[in-house]
Amino acid sequence: MDVYGFLFGRFAAGRRAYRQKCTVQTVGFISEVRRTGKVVQHVPQILILVNALDEEGNYFQTSLKRLVPGHQLPLLVPGAAVPLRYNPKNRAQAVFDRYPDAARIQELLDRHEYSKHPGSTPLEERREINRNGVDKKALLESLRLTGNEERGEREAEITIRFFSADRESSTARRRMYLNDRVLENLAVGRYVNIRMVPEKKNLFAFVVPANHICPM
Repeated sequence: MDVYGFLFGRFAAGRRAYRQKCTVQTVGFISEVRRTGKVVQHVPQILILVNALDEEGNYFQTSLKRLVPGHQLPLLVPGAAVPLRYNPKNRAQAVFDRYPDAARIQELLDRHEYSKHPGSTPLEERREINRNGVDKKALLESLRLTGNEERGEREAEITIRFFSADRESSTARRRMYLNDRVLENLAVGRYVNIRMVPEKKNLFAFVVPANHICPM
């Protein structure tokens, strides 16, 4: 009997069973990254601690283990988002989601943002931005912090200028809560990526690197 083959088969079967129990798709935010000390063909295994979102948009803690090539390690920074699936009967069990549902992830993020700032953008407006919004570039004309802070984020009044196909310009303005990672990517006088509802120009959101899902 090939003992190594037998043991590898047992391990692979166990891993498949583990993955099959993780059925609920969600998104998590990295809180800490550790090396486990295990290396496979010069690729280190990484333990990734995350704060994941449940169905109501509330946090729960879980973790993932994954072999991560050196060139991908810089992506694993605190606050970065990762798609995952978890075991609804044991949330400590989670795996990376190889085929994330972008619409579902965005819905969970919208619920989460709304739960943090219920007096800000209504949930239905957040959904409308993602459902009917169009991606475009706009000039960030002004960013003024109002002085309001809530759940570790700061409220800002944003004014942008965007251009139509015939090069005519128009402005839009709204208030929103932003975390420090988003604020670091915004500079007055530079172009930013936004998602805007065409019929409601003041209904827009930023599309910035802090919102991107780590391509693991």
